[in-house]
Amino acid sequence: MEIRFQRIFLTVFVYLAMSTISVATYADHNVLIDDISVSPNINYYLAEQSSGENIDGITKFNVVKADVERREVLDELLDSENFEVGVQLGFISIEDFESNLWVSGHLAYHINEYFYAKAVYGTATAGESSFEKLANVPPLLTDEQRKFNYYGLNFGYNLMPGEIFLSKDLAFNSVFSIELGGGSTEFAGDDKFTVNLVANFRVFINDWITWDIAMSDYVLNTNITGSDKTTHNLNFTTGFSFYF
Repeated sequence: MEIRFQRIFLTVFVYLAMSTISVATYADHNVLIDDISVSPNINYYLAEQSSGENIDGITKFNVVKADVERREVLDELLDSENFEVGVQLGFISIEDFESNLWVSGHLAYHINEYFYAKAVYGTATAGESSFEKLANVPPLLTDEQRKFNYYGLNFGYNLMPGEIFLSKDLAFNSVFSIELGGGSTEFAGDDKFTVNLVANFRVFINDWITWDIAMSDYVLNTNITGSDKTTHNLNFTTGFSFYF
């Protein structure tokens, strides 16, 4: 019995001695870091351990303030052009009257980065109809009646803004937009209500000039051939727009 108590006492003594030695060793290598404040913007960083100061066996790191240069942003230099004026040149396929040269212009107001309103005017001169060519009959329309003039108002939506890369170091901002509008077409001595559908792709050469490529459809009813029908007059244009 006496030997058993001796073993228990010896085991407890060895355990306490080892614990004391471990605590003392940890205290000798303890590192104290002062005056560190953490914020969403990291304004300080720790120096290397080699630059620390050793005091009574405790290494104290130096705290160094980061030298960050602040940039000033001037709001008045930011672009705020909401108005746009543009000219386009292309071709329009007037149904039954060949493809003809088309010239147009527009004035637009950008309501926000997605929506805009555009006033459009375009003109072309219709050629001969297929009936006139095949039947060899007198002209169906006078020169004045062959004028195809459209004016109307469209509302557009910038659907897919992005970038195009011409090379590794050369890129331009771009946007694909769709437009829906209506207006009036003067053709064949009459004014016809017209629905205008447009798909437009713009490339921003800089912050105030864009290169425009557009496909349009002018939908209207005519009765030139003797019966009323709905015609689709497809139009392809390219040109430049200026923002101010």
